[in-house]
Order: sequence, then structure tokens, then C-alpha cells
Amino acid sequence: METPVACARHPGRPALTTCVRCERHLCGDDLIAAPVGYQCVDCARAGPEVRRLTDRPTLPLTQTLVLTIIGIALLGMTGAVGAREFGLVPLLVGRGEWWRLITSAFLHGGLLHLAFNGILLWRFGEHLEPSVGTPTFAGLAASGMAGGGLGVVGLTWLGVATPIDRIPLVGWVLASGPLTITVGASGMVFGLMGAVLAMQRRRGIDPWSTAIGSTVGALVVLNLVLTFALPSISVGGHVGGLLGGLVAGALVSTGHRARRRNAVVTLSLAAGLLLVAVVAADDLARRLGA
Repeated sequence: METPVACARHPGRPALTTCVRCERHLCGDDLIAAPVGYQCVDCARAGPEVRRLTDRPTLPLTQTLVLTIIGIALLGMTGAVGAREFGLVPLLVGRGEWWRLITSAFLHGGLLHLAFNGILLWRFGEHLEPSVGTPTFAGLAASGMAGGGLGVVGLTWLGVATPIDRIPLVGWVLASGPLTITVGASGMVFGLMGAVLAMQRRRGIDPWSTAIGSTVGALVVLNLVLTFALPSISVGGHVGGLLGGLVAGALVSTGHRARRRNAVVTLSLAAGLLLVAVVAADDLARRLGA
């Protein structure tokens, strides 16, 4: 029988989980809830002063992302930017327009689409950016965006390279056309949701036992149901973004000393996912003779 790990402050008690800052194993009496995971009482006392509800956290990247998608939406109303020029079109990515994997994440198909993604992006940024640091938050968001782009391209590739389109219902739900235009920050948002769940799991916390975890879990379930039920929603973008965020979150180590490593790992993952998407799109174009 495996001996349970003892609490660092109370050796006679079994540890429940680790502190996200000092990484010591601790029992429930020595833990205080943090934005992601738990801190020990010592780190909580030594940490920065707790903010009041009226205080505004520093969210440089979250603010930049939200303001960018709003600004691009306003430019879109003037005709300066549009989905045809910057949306994700798998075949065009295969023809060399790789930047569409990135620019498409900042375009939206309407006010409701923009509001939904903007609000969720802000809420998850408010939760994650202060706790993991701006560089790692950038890696998490980018991994979701890249995973969503790969999901769109990957399903399109499947539709061309395999007989999936000929399978009743499955082809209708999953397949995406080579010239279909996909836009939206949904991949990024799904990625952040996946990151929250994976980070809590890695720290030995049941996401459904925490307020943020249960909220995110319910959002994931609800949105996946809508994703597969409504034909106008990108299955590849949502599922790919979620998987990208889950992997990125699982790679994030606890403790402030690991922040630089976390940023490098998550940003490298995002770059790798984008590269795979470009390679898949290139093969798609070759198969279509384009």
C-alpha cells in the first residue's frame, strides 16, 4: 500500500495538494484558495496584498486582445478589413497565405459573436493572466488559437483525404469545405477554458469542486453541445482550440520560479500547432491540385 505524502507543516497529516508558489505538500488546514489552485498560509502572508473588489488587476494582454477584436470589428464596418481577405480558408492557407490562421481569430461574424467571445476572453484573462503571468497567458491563448486553426484545417483535410464526407451525419457534422471561411476568437476562448481545467487537474484539484472549475466545465459542455448541434458553428475550431488549451495547461508547472519555462513551453506548443496546420493545408492544396 502506497504511503500518502505528509503535510510539510503538519507531518502527522496527509497532504491534500501542493502550494502553487512554494510547491510544498500541504493539508487542507494550511491551504488558501488562489486564482488558480491553492497557496499555503506562509506564501499567502508573504504575497502581495489582496485586492479589493474595486481594485483593477493589471491585464495588459487581455486588454490588448479585447480592444483589438473590438477595433477590428469597427474597421470591418467601414470595409477596411473583411473575412474574405483575412478569414481562415484552408485551401488559401495551403497556397501560402499562412497568416490567415492568426488573423481569422480577430474577426467575427456579427455583434453577438463578438460580444460572446469578448466577454469570455476578458473573464478568463482576468482569472489567468495575473496568476500565470502575461507571457504564459500569451502562450495559453496562442495555443488555443493555433489548436483551433489546426482543427479547422485538419477536418478539411480529412474530408478530402478520407471518405468521411460520405458517412451519413458524420460528414455533415464534422467536415469543412476547402473554401469555407472561418472567423472568430472561439478557438482562443476554448483554449483558455481547457487550460483552466488542465491546470487544476495537474495540481490534484477536481475542477468540479471549485467555483471556477465547475463554471468552466459547464461552459465547455454547453458549448460543445451547441457546436455539434448547430451547423453554422466550427467543430474543428472549437474542439481544436479546447484540445490545444488542455495540452498547454497540462504543461504549465506550478510556482513563480517556473514562469519563464511555462512561457517558453506554451509559446513553443502554439508555434508547433501552427506549423502542423500549415503542413496539413499544403498537403490539402496538393491533393486538390491547387
